[in-house]
Amino acid sequence: MKVVLATANRDKARELAGLLAGVEVATAPEGFDVEETGTTLFQNALMKAEALRGQADPEALVVADDTGLFVRALGGRPGVFSARYAGPAASYADNCHRLLEELDGARDRRASFATVLVGITPEGELLVAEGSCPGEIALAPRGDAGFGYDPVFVPLGDERTMAEMTAAEKAAISHRGRAARRLAAVLGLRPPE
Repeated sequence: MKVVLATANRDKARELAGLLAGVEVATAPEGFDVEETGTTLFQNALMKAEALRGQADPEALVVADDTGLFVRALGGRPGVFSARYAGPAASYADNCHRLLEELDGARDRRASFATVLVGITPEGELLVAEGSCPGEIALAPRGDAGFGYDPVFVPLGDERTMAEMTAAEKAAISHRGRAARRLAAVLGLRPPE
């Protein structure tokens, strides 16, 4: 089986490729970019998957990811705007900095990551898998592994941020790991080792 990922984010692509064991994983063509205008993670993932379906190998499964960080004290923000929270060209550090500034002094730091994966088979069948990871926002960034909000996100039941975990530890509990394992189960793929 061949999977083509509908993302320009190389970090997401690398992480998903590791989670979908037993398949050949390719990324979207150079310059692939879809304006995410949806109000939900599902809508954005579906837009990306549909946009790539017509450009991808007709025998491949197209898979798109949309992920958001939902912070209770911020009314669920940044949510679907997580990747561009500090602006359209924001870096991971810019987004984390804005988040910490907005939470300065907040006692309630509960948050949850959520991922929706949308797959479209060569026959046009739609596959959807979701995963979430509850936790809280740290007072300051810690760790240098991972990407995105990993340096400020502490999963429930742990004291480390996701950026302080190994890739395998993160994959075992993360939102994207949970969604990928659900998608792999639907596809009959073996779990990653």
